[in-house]
Amino acid sequence: MRNPFQYVAKALSFAREYAMDMFLFMKHNNHSPLEDRNRKAYFQTIILSHTIEKGLSLAMPRPLFGRSKVDAIVAQLRSYSKAYSEFPVGMANGALAAYREFNADHAAADDPTLSAIERCLQSEVAPCVERTGGVKQVNAAGTVVPLTTVDFLKSRTSCRMFVPDALPREQVDEVLSIAQSAPSQCNRQSVRVHFYQDRDRIANLLRLQGGSAGFSEDVGNLFVVTSEITAWGGPQQRNQLYVDGGLYAMMLMLACHSQGIASCPLNLAVTNAVEREIKEVGDISPNQRLIVMLAVGKTSAPRIKAARSPRCRVAEVARFH
Repeated sequence: MRNPFQYVAKALSFAREYAMDMFLFMKHNNHSPLEDRNRKAYFQTIILSHTIEKGLSLAMPRPLFGRSKVDAIVAQLRSYSKAYSEFPVGMANGALAAYREFNADHAAADDPTLSAIERCLQSEVAPCVERTGGVKQVNAAGTVVPLTTVDFLKSRTSCRMFVPDALPREQVDEVLSIAQSAPSQCNRQSVRVHFYQDRDRIANLLRLQGGSAGFSEDVGNLFVVTSEITAWGGPQQRNQLYVDGGLYAMMLMLACHSQGIASCPLNLAVTNAVEREIKEVGDISPNQRLIVMLAVGKTSAPRIKAARSPRCRVAEVARFH
């Protein structure tokens, strides 16, 4: 049995480490005035552009959706220096061009939003930068057998075009069995998976998550991946449950892909109050932290639209020491 002073020392260590986490995040987060303006704009432009890509990848996008997002992208491109990196410029240009093309039949040519896009694409910001963002047509999961492991890994994409039919229990059991091979620190296997097929409960869970507008009514199968806090001990392990949970979630998506099941990860970047609500609606134990929701199911067509989601060049993300 530990000495009471050891518990006090451990508690103080937790407080110190979490305080340092908060300081580091406050100093470097995307709203911090201490961070480089172009570095912040780099990520803001990517996030906004992907929002447009996601909207365009829906089965039936709403004409002229996301006007405020488009305006924000245009404003970012005006102030951003592409000398920092051309990647977000190419992604934004592609997303804006695809948005303009989609709305060509749905709005007047002189619509203010479309006119702003046209001026942006013709400005000095856009030329000489490849348009990488937008949408693409892809084969639905399970319609083509990849020739190599590399092809299989590269062919996985997020889907927002589901049929709401419930998956057979044996198929769900199979993907969960495959996902169990995910690595886990010290093999402690803290991850727990909650699966739902009740349409009312799924609707309530997705409403709290807040990122599936436009296709939530077609989600008939939903995973919620969590991680048990009790599996972890000292302050140095305070974030490891998210690492284990993230590794498992990726393995679960690949397991679905291997069985011809499409998936779409839905982030759970929510407040503690919303997390408590999700746990209550989902009948999830208080000693678990939420990692991610995963909408899964069969696709509505053999070929579907998907966000292009361009990837940075290796040279931009890797540093060889």
